[in-house]
Amino acid sequence: MRVLIGTQRVVDGLSFNVFPGERVCLLGASGSGKSLTAGAILGLLPASACAQGSIRVQGREVIDLPAARRPIDVRVGMVFQDSFSALNPLVSIGSQLQEPFRRLHDLSPRAALQAAIELLDAMALPDPGQIVRRSPAELSGGQRQRVCIALALACKTPLLVADEPTTALDVVTQAQVLRVLKESTGRTGTPALLFITHDLCAASELCERAIVIERGTLVESNRVDALIADPQHSFTRELVAAARDGIGLAPRATEPTLAAGA
Repeated sequence: MRVLIGTQRVVDGLSFNVFPGERVCLLGASGSGKSLTAGAILGLLPASACAQGSIRVQGREVIDLPAARRPIDVRVGMVFQDSFSALNPLVSIGSQLQEPFRRLHDLSPRAALQAAIELLDAMALPDPGQIVRRSPAELSGGQRQRVCIALALACKTPLLVADEPTTALDVVTQAQVLRVLKESTGRTGTPALLFITHDLCAASELCERAIVIERGTLVESNRVDALIADPQHSFTRELVAAARDGIGLAPRATEPTLAAGA
């Protein structure tokens, strides 16, 4: 896969898979092309950018389809870094969560509200029956981020892309969000996860495999534990030097949920 802005290739020749049941991290410094890669996968690139090559979700080619035109079963869920901008400030949390349950799960308004409350409870949010009545501005940053995760899960997506979802949060709240992501993805009946970050420590708590990019190009790919134990590229060695603790799990050998290729 390539992403161009004008004639400049800002992501070039990037190729990787995310399999069902996996949590994979895409690691890179600011400006490395991580967010543009996420935008291409989601079908949400800015007007100045275009993607070339191949992006397959559930085996279906979607690189030329913007998010709104993709069939529901191959739409990708998104958790953005800025949770406040991701939510409608004028609509209650409950109303925003009810919508996908009514539209995609064909639930009645009452059943959709109950499903929303149960999902917020699964996100470890306190008193979800009250949170559904609140506006985004009445919640903390960590609470809003967990609401965003709940919204993505309610949309029945096969793949969840989380783009630096913990960057603006304090250490305690980061841990809460990482725990919710881990419990909500990478298992039977839950979406696969592509976790985009520059923080190897956070990635190692959550993901089995790592893909490392520098200046829009893949420089290393391995299990997280193997990558930390024996980094091959100079940039990866810098990441490991900044985060010595971690854990990695072997990927599962199944058909890919996502394949992004050149």
